[in-house]
Amino acid sequence: MTAGRHAARHAGTLYRKTFGWLRHPVREIEAEAEHLLEIERKGEREETPLIAILGVILFLLPIVVLILGLAFAAYFLSG
Repeated sequence: MTAGRHAARHAGTLYRKTFGWLRHPVREIEAEAEHLLEIERKGEREETPLIAILGVILFLLPIVVLILGLAFAAYFLSG
């Protein structure tokens, strides 16, 4: 039982060391998004409406792309 636990812990450590460089840019983007959300909630800058509109666009864009992709796929598969 302890050998399996030790192996899992060792694999997790190797995973963090190996793929840590992949998470670094994601953490920077998350930090920037949190900063922009904080600015938007406070409403202390003139960029607040732009940040809110950009957030809505970035939220809806993947949904629209998915729906269009499914529609085009159905069109091409049906004809």
